[in-house]
Amino acid sequence: MTYLSVYQADRFLDVPHFAAKHAVEEAIREGGVPYTILRPGYFMQNDRHLKPLLTGPGVYPVPVGNQGIAVVDVRDIAQAAAISLTEEGHAGKTYDLVSSEMLSGPGAATIWSRLLGKDVKYVGHRDFDAFEAQLRKTGNPSWLAYDLRVMFQGFVERGFSHTESQTARFAALLGREPRKYSSYAEELVKQWTS
Repeated sequence: MTYLSVYQADRFLDVPHFAAKHAVEEAIREGGVPYTILRPGYFMQNDRHLKPLLTGPGVYPVPVGNQGIAVVDVRDIAQAAAISLTEEGHAGKTYDLVSSEMLSGPGAATIWSRLLGKDVKYVGHRDFDAFEAQLRKTGNPSWLAYDLRVMFQGFVERGFSHTESQTARFAALLGREPRKYSSYAEELVKQWTS
């Protein structure tokens, strides 16, 4: 069995989404069934919906902070899952699925400015009450707005970084380097302008 959890599930037990994933991880480990746990970072593809803000007023609004958070491309997650399900040697293992390139607010603004040929500003993590209110205003259920607020506030306040050894272990599993956020952003810009 392969279970898709979340990176650092055990560090963010105040975030409902993380706490639930951690509880399932613990149950799986105690269950006696062969397992592999995949723990992905922030999905790069979450930023696909930002096109109107990036190409319009030129803002990167996701409150990822200045230090950077661990990210992963969902295509790399799919490949890791396929490997864990079809190849031997992964039973009882937990893999952190993280790219070598972390995503920070200022870094994202720099990437998008370069790719779009315009000034893009990072406007995240100033007011988490306003962030949660905006999520509710745009149609997210209250429970989800709260979950996202607590998650991103935790990332900014406690960090959500990775180590080189975690990325190297993920690269070994894939048989290549994990995709980077900057490369994914380049792909998106090509799609948006074609």
